Amino acid sequence: MPQRMVTGLSAIALIGGVSAVATAPAEAATATVRCQFPSGTTGTSGTNAHGLPEWYGGTPFTKPSTSLTTCQDLNLWKGQAGVSYEGWLYYGNGNWGACQAGYVRYSGSGSIVLCTNVLPGTTMGVTSSAGSGQNIQIED
Repeated sequence: MPQRMVTGLSAIALIGGVSAVATAPAEAATATVRCQFPSGTTGTSGTNAHGLPEWYGGTPFTKPSTSLTTCQDLNLWKGQAGVSYEGWLYYGNGNWGACQAGYVRYSGSGSIVLCTNVLPGTTMGVTSSAGSGQNIQIED
């Protein structure tokens, strides 16, 4: 016998010997967020010709532009246990900035948050305490 899935809220009442069914509309279905898990390498941070912080030399990641295919933050999903990682965001005109979390140590399992509330379309980078060229996988 097939199973049926019921959405919304139903109530059955007996009113004057007559049964009545009141149904409230279901809330809009919440879309399932599917995070992306791209792989790449860490870069290096430094100062550009204008004296501003910059990130370079690793894999630049771009936050997907559709909220249904992205997580809200920049997280490190896989890296080297015991190494600390820092997220970087590109603001345009050669202006990069390190995220507020600073360097966060990776235990070797799970994920760590490097940057919060990253806007879709933002270019991101990651540095590590072990230097550039380290293999990583992010969750965005």
